[in-house]
Amino acid sequence: MEQIVDYFSLHPAVLGVSVIVAAVVMFFFLRKVAGLLLLAAAVVVLYAAWLLFSGSGVSPMFHAAEEWVIEALQFVSSLFGS
Repeated sequence: MEQIVDYFSLHPAVLGVSVIVAAVVMFFFLRKVAGLLLLAAAVVVLYAAWLLFSGSGVSPMFHAAEEWVIEALQFVSSLFGS
């Protein structure tokens, strides 16, 4: 690990290029994750619309998922002190 730090400290141009490449990779990864989250949200909305129009009840799995999301949001808000 020290060899890598020494190499980057001796070659700042390589460090700059590495940071730029890492930022681009992270950007594309986050774009893919955001796309998947939007797709999942769209599927949930379509399922909710189907339940509304068909008049059937909500699956117990969604009640458990709702509780998990509420607990996760409470945990995150407690981390940031809100």
